[in-house]
Amino acid sequence: MVEDLNVAGMIRNRRLARHIADAGWATLRRHLEYKTTWNGGRLITADRWFASSKTCSSCGAVKPKLRLRERTYTCEHCGLSMDRDLNAAINLQQYVARSGWETQNGRGADRETALVVAGGCEATTPHHLGGSGGDRRLATADCNTSDH
Repeated sequence: MVEDLNVAGMIRNRRLARHIADAGWATLRRHLEYKTTWNGGRLITADRWFASSKTCSSCGAVKPKLRLRERTYTCEHCGLSMDRDLNAAINLQQYVARSGWETQNGRGADRETALVVAGGCEATTPHHLGGSGGDRRLATADCNTSDH
């Protein structure tokens, strides 16, 4: 589960700009997408306009404004008070449950990763072509058997 954040807008905050720019959000998301797919899962992306921090995880009321320095979320409707990040995490968990893509084990994949014998086909996985020493040739002769 990831959120589609407005990174360009976040960079406009002069206090956070350098930290956000250094994080490499696009690379992180790209890695999460291919690794979850590779392991048989599905990465769910919350819409950019989903107010995970501003929404009460108990009653669903949405605050019109929530400053970054407000670290405790307090709902004016039901009185819920909790850490703002915990509240957002609960909202995102509920978002996944509503999407219908929740898995049995909660990791995004319901199957175990297949065991691979060391020195076998792991050198030809889609993300790593070739072995050590800069050799980029695909060695597929031994990897097409079903006993791996």
